[in-house]
Amino acid sequence: MESPNSPEGGWGIVVVIATFSVNVLFGLLRCGGILYVSWMNEFDTNARETAAVQSIATSLWCLCGLLGAVLIKRFGCRISGILGGVLSSLGYFCSYWAESIFHLYVTFFVIGVGVGISYNSGMVAVAMHFDKKYKTANAVAFSGIGTGIMAAPPIFQLLLDRYGWRGTLLIISAIMANSIACAALFRPRRRIESPVVEKPNDDDGQEDLEIVEEVPERQASASNADGREVIISETILDGERSSFDSGLHEERDEACYTSTDQTGRTDYMLLKDSRGLKRGARLLHRVASVLGITVLLKSYRLLLLCFLSLEFSLPYISFPLFIIPRAESIGVEPSRAAFLLSFLGIGSLLGQLGNGLLLSCRLPAEFVLAVCLAVAGVSLLLTNLDGYAYLAVTSCLQGFTNGAFFPIASVAIRRLVKLEEFAVSTGWFHIFVGIGHLLGPLISGM
Repeated sequence: MESPNSPEGGWGIVVVIATFSVNVLFGLLRCGGILYVSWMNEFDTNARETAAVQSIATSLWCLCGLLGAVLIKRFGCRISGILGGVLSSLGYFCSYWAESIFHLYVTFFVIGVGVGISYNSGMVAVAMHFDKKYKTANAVAFSGIGTGIMAAPPIFQLLLDRYGWRGTLLIISAIMANSIACAALFRPRRRIESPVVEKPNDDDGQEDLEIVEEVPERQASASNADGREVIISETILDGERSSFDSGLHEERDEACYTSTDQTGRTDYMLLKDSRGLKRGARLLHRVASVLGITVLLKSYRLLLLCFLSLEFSLPYISFPLFIIPRAESIGVEPSRAAFLLSFLGIGSLLGQLGNGLLLSCRLPAEFVLAVCLAVAGVSLLLTNLDGYAYLAVTSCLQGFTNGAFFPIASVAIRRLVKLEEFAVSTGWFHIFVGIGHLLGPLISGM
């Protein structure tokens, strides 16, 4: 599918603002560390069992990116985003009545699925509206996550002190419901249609008929049961297409068989040949195409980027989950410890807004990604030092590298694949990210 030829901007600006707002709400999901101690005391669980709550939600956020891509192809970004907003709000709402840690596993599973669908819908909507200015639009949209992480910790701590963790989740469910209204703004980019020129009529008042190219036809002669000669014709119907909101065009070839006897009567016949054996292969190829497996296999750079994201994502959730208990273990007050997540949000916001500046300096995206990975690894060593200042610096560096890595990776994917393959490509990318999110907190908890 070719990119829509309407000018960039216009309603695309509204889409960017709506995606930014949705990502602000999704930033709340990374602040579950504030409720970490409350869950341990409430359900009498250990660190590994409690960390699994955040791990399930965040990993499902990424693992459901491919599910969101399939829904986007079928229903469009708007319907998919609304569905994701409903699921995420419903998950927080049902967490109010949790009686065990396993109940939170189920509700946060629903939250992760909803956030994953809405997140992918927003990213694809931005990519559909912008081409030349995609770097800037993508950076602004991604900065919503950093803004949410920066603003959420004081709000979480205030709600926790006044209403407890159950009341906090109930209020968060109402806040998360705003993502439904934002997703309703994901209107697809319109095409500019060329003006239709009316054809002149003939003298008799009838319009000229359009000349249609003849469909190729293959014929063969055979004899039927009563000895009459029949003509077997095979008409090839090619170019049958169906398009979705994301612009995926699929083509399939079908054969129609007819038999005509000497009296002029035409009957349909089913010929048994090797085509029946090829249908299974075509079906498997179509499934692989819809799920994006063929895109993943034919681009080794995309596959390497996915494996790189797996390594980078191991501490992505573990750090904000355990940084507060680490600060409290050296005597830091809970209110000051909660502000470490604000430092994380500030760094993330700077990274998300600054990635466009890094790419505009004509630095290769691969080089920037490698630097982010190195800085993230070195900054984790600072957590072994006792001191609030060291933890604050670590939070800022972790936030900056996380904020810059994923927007730049999105720009790299946009360069590696076509627009119609962008949804499934980001879906596979986030599947590898989700695996890292799932393993990271579990390993850290052990």
